[in-house]
Amino acid sequence: MRRIVYGLIFSLSLLASRPIGLYWKGKTRAILYLDSKVKTGSKNLNANLVIPTDITYDGRDFWVVSRMENKIVALRPDGSFEKVLVEGPSPLLGIAWDGERKCLWGVSSRKIYRLSPNDGTSFASFPSPSRTISALDYGDGYLWALDSKERLLYQIDPETGWLINYFPVEANLPVGLSYEGGKARILDFSGKITVLDINRFFKKKFTKGEGKHWKIILKQGIIAGGGPVEEAVFHFAIPKNRDFQKIIRIKPLFKAEYSTEDEQKIATCRLSNIKPGEAKYCAIEIEAVLYPVHYFLSPSSVKGEIPEKVREIYLRDGEKYDINNPYIKTLVKKVLDGETNYYRKVRKIFQFIGERLHYELAGGWNPAPVVLKRGSGSCSEYTFSFISMLRAAGIPARYVGSVVERGTGYDWVFHRWAEVYFPGYGWVPVDAQGGDKPEPLDQARNFVGLSDRFLVTTEAAGPLKSLGWTYNFSHEVKSKSTDYRIIEIAIWEKVQ
Repeated sequence: MRRIVYGLIFSLSLLASRPIGLYWKGKTRAILYLDSKVKTGSKNLNANLVIPTDITYDGRDFWVVSRMENKIVALRPDGSFEKVLVEGPSPLLGIAWDGERKCLWGVSSRKIYRLSPNDGTSFASFPSPSRTISALDYGDGYLWALDSKERLLYQIDPETGWLINYFPVEANLPVGLSYEGGKARILDFSGKITVLDINRFFKKKFTKGEGKHWKIILKQGIIAGGGPVEEAVFHFAIPKNRDFQKIIRIKPLFKAEYSTEDEQKIATCRLSNIKPGEAKYCAIEIEAVLYPVHYFLSPSSVKGEIPEKVREIYLRDGEKYDINNPYIKTLVKKVLDGETNYYRKVRKIFQFIGERLHYELAGGWNPAPVVLKRGSGSCSEYTFSFISMLRAAGIPARYVGSVVERGTGYDWVFHRWAEVYFPGYGWVPVDAQGGDKPEPLDQARNFVGLSDRFLVTTEAAGPLKSLGWTYNFSHEVKSKSTDYRIIEIAIWEKVQ
């Protein structure tokens, strides 16, 4: 994805050794160096640590952490030592002061810990979003973690451990971080500081990366068996422009009959008199540019009214959803536990689906209560379950279906996920199946983004007349014989 940064880059005259940590809030500024020196204005302090990794300030003391020594020191602004803490669970890469909870936060390669400033005791933890975090800070109710390898800034909910957002960082080997009032200052190993305006991302709402140009052939066909086939009717869902896809050309290679069902355009192909052993096909050529997209949402940025038409269409029940089932109602009440924030409602259900289900392609699409009780499902069953719980919670949701670029040139498996209506944003793709990923970053990417591997053909609130509950393709066959074979495939060709 193209890296987009809103900010200002400038240089500091940093002397002595390489800088490794940064604190910059209000009038208090400090730079930590690899040789353990701390420069605060005109003063030079010494933390006396072997290869320190990060620095923070609690209004009275500077806190400096060393991964190598597994030690945290509290250093007074006059250079005297307040205390030395030995942090037990794991060597720390970054440290932050939380003035609201009056505690320290420390991050290792695997976990983020809430620490006592009195003795360093860890009394809460959750998974770290990355093993290559180089700095940590706290501000505006969130933890902010800098990933030096991925060059990303993470926004983390300290109560749940959810990775809320990730922002691109333009810096070569970023090492230090200080966050204040919607702006993150990023220190790199050369001594440059990048000021990243986080609020600009939320105003823009989403970004998309460089697009990939494809020719995709959607193909359906029939191979007759031992008996003739009187007629085969094939329906194709026709894609449209979206945030993440630009349709350049659609060319049916047959005489198409067009219809529109709930705003979904359908092209129909009819084949007749197929002899035993004969194969006949219908195909559509589509030229499109596909983009990776990333939406910037947070609990405070999602606000506004839901249009009445959206409520009317996308809160309806359906046989795959069964939103009035007592099991679904009880489950939603338990998962939400009195939650009133719109974003957090969606995220709680997303996290629950990811924890409750594991992927299993067993054939057939069962209703949401069956899937959730069983604990496994296909991408469609994840999606139906997610939509069921969202609609039962009063949150509009729909499904989209796509063909997928899998690196082989062919796709016959396809993929379906949900889109959720977020006030102030509109429809945002949320793939509930991605909620079962073990890494927080992978979960977040499925909650607020979409890669450039998908051509979405289908969008629906529920079953369509021609497609039913399927997506991309459907067919109807009139034949006395049942030993025919149906072909459904997408062929991908890169356009140079």
